[in-house]
Amino acid sequence: MLRGKHLDMRVKRLLNEDKKYQTSDLALVARIWFDDIEKITYGSIHEVTAIKLLDMLRNGDLTKSESITRCRRKIQEKEPSLRDTNVYKGRVEKAREMRASKQYY
Repeated sequence: MLRGKHLDMRVKRLLNEDKKYQTSDLALVARIWFDDIEKITYGSIHEVTAIKLLDMLRNGDLTKSESITRCRRKIQEKEPSLRDTNVYKGRVEKAREMRASKQYY
């Protein structure tokens, strides 16, 4: 779907719009995909079946979840006001624990 600078603007708008997008990557990805599907189907999102959704995902029609989360991290790194402090502290602590135990996934 739409990438690059446009994705940055979409993610930043959502992070500003609602705190749930700052705390949950799943909520952020779901909203981006919802918007993608609305554009693809010209607003007929309620007619999209699970099979059609999976086809869109398989065909690369939807923005990659990895791109969305990478974009979110980059934006929150530049603008700390757009990150949830508790979630950020938890991520930092988890990274510290993994480095200490040398467990990498």
